[in-house]
Amino acid sequence: MRSTIGIAAMGMLLFAGGCAEAPNHTQYHDPALLGAILEDVRVGWELGDGEKFYAHFLDWDGARYFEGGGQNVGLRDLVEHHVEPEAELGLSLGFSDIQTHFEGDFAWAVVDTEIKLTTADGRAVHNRGHGTYLFRLIDGVWKVVHTQSGSRPVSP
Repeated sequence: MRSTIGIAAMGMLLFAGGCAEAPNHTQYHDPALLGAILEDVRVGWELGDGEKFYAHFLDWDGARYFEGGGQNVGLRDLVEHHVEPEAELGLSLGFSDIQTHFEGDFAWAVVDTEIKLTTADGRAVHNRGHGTYLFRLIDGVWKVVHTQSGSRPVSP
């Protein structure tokens, strides 16, 4: 009998602990906060400005960023082997129909993309597609923790 009461009491403690109120992050659930980050990132892509990425992306062990079937491993790889070289090709990047979603200290944004550039061999690229940005609230600041995008050529 004593062990049954002990197990029941332990179960009640675990249940009560599991019901502890989660921190309230709703003051950070403002689409304009994510929109401003996305605009900085968009401009960073066009200008090849890695500082905008270092300011808004969480540089964590295991970070991977996917685009069009390729990937960059880590923030430095993204900046040095993707952001900076594409800016040199005259990249024009547009984001539209931005939809943001929040759940506690996690958020994501879905965007429509339009990309224009001229490759080093002179080929004009004009693609449209979609992207997803995942965010984590760290010390009151939203940080990008992962991105994924894909696009295809616009029909002439």
